[in-house]
Amino acid sequence: MTRALGVGLAVLFMAGVASAQERPLAFGVLNQQSPTRTAERWNPVLHYVTAQTGVPLQLRMGPTVNDTNAMMKRGELDFVFTNHNFQSEFDSLGYRVIARWAGEPIHGVIAVAVDSAVRALKDLDGKRVAFPSIEAFVGYAVPVVALRQVGVKVDEVFAGNQEGALAQLKARRVDAAAVNSRFLSQYARRESVQFREVFVSPGYPDLAVIAHPRLPAATVEKVRQALLGMKIDPAAAPILTRAESRGFDPATDRDYDSVRQVYRLIGQ
Repeated sequence: MTRALGVGLAVLFMAGVASAQERPLAFGVLNQQSPTRTAERWNPVLHYVTAQTGVPLQLRMGPTVNDTNAMMKRGELDFVFTNHNFQSEFDSLGYRVIARWAGEPIHGVIAVAVDSAVRALKDLDGKRVAFPSIEAFVGYAVPVVALRQVGVKVDEVFAGNQEGALAQLKARRVDAAAVNSRFLSQYARRESVQFREVFVSPGYPDLAVIAHPRLPAATVEKVRQALLGMKIDPAAAPILTRAESRGFDPATDRDYDSVRQVYRLIGQ
């Protein structure tokens, strides 16, 4: 059994009822959390969109960030919730931004234990810092640019996803963790643990939903409208609450120029 198939059997479910002849479209989700948590958050969203549009969607993700990115690069994903597509290696794929996670801009944060002696970036010199992955935007590219600007070198520890990075910090296996500001507050609340921020970046647009260029425009527009409509549909409210989401806002590729710029600075 391949690794991807193993993950598929564990967390991939049909997100609606479609005809037996109709192939469900693959909706990829970036590995910010474990596959189980990702499925708990996203399967109800995809089920809702399928019910609203008649477009069958199926959650897909690889066991690691690299695997999910590779699936995107090979064109195996019809839609993707990500910001890794703004790295230069994916420029030729042609995915188009159709919406983004709603809410305030996200910030890259470096957090420490509440009783840590670390008070500023300079105090992290030579310390162990957990990052989700080398491809992460606010969890790696943004904080590493900030560390380089003040001449600080750290011992980089890659935890696989944001949940893993904060789990490492919670267990005191690292001195700090770099993550998405919104995920930090959600994790701290869920795990009843306190962290202290020693770095907070400027704001960037939250992750985008992107569509593969091979998809018919009518199909993409149906999915886009259903995602945007979740904010005002009372039936979607409990789904968004469970997903710790405010829904989706309109977005375009130009909204992510600042993200592309940071990836270029880090050499990605």
